[in-house]
Amino acid sequence: MKKIIILGAFLFGLTLTSAAFAGSNNGNGGCCPQPQPCGEQATGECYCMYVKYEPCYYTTKRCVEECIPCKKKCCRTVPRYYEVQRCRYVPQYYTETICKNEKEYYYVDDTRTCKKTICEQHCKYVPKYYWKHTCNNASNGCATGSCPAPRG
Repeated sequence: MKKIIILGAFLFGLTLTSAAFAGSNNGNGGCCPQPQPCGEQATGECYCMYVKYEPCYYTTKRCVEECIPCKKKCCRTVPRYYEVQRCRYVPQYYTETICKNEKEYYYVDDTRTCKKTICEQHCKYVPKYYWKHTCNNASNGCATGSCPAPRG
């Protein structure tokens, strides 16, 4: 019983939708509206393409080795001789030469290599295209010479 009610409701809905589509054809088969008898008409509005070059800045990096002059501290041992007076007996003195190694510091010219990053800023001009609206009062629409001549 329940299945018969559902099947009846489905068939009733199907007949209503087919009747609705059959009544809305407007006399031309229900397809599309008829085209206008006048065709296209000019409105007097034109759009011209313009180009404007805008700067675009970018940075490049490069690595450079740079030599920096500097002084290098070096060390060497040098023998130093000096005399010492000694006493052998109470009235008798003698001198003795002694050698002692001492550190001696000196400086030598040297260069040190450093890596340096150099940033360079560049500029290139990128074209930006846009359409500009122009009004033309001519009755035949846009004239061929309505847009300004391109520079180049």
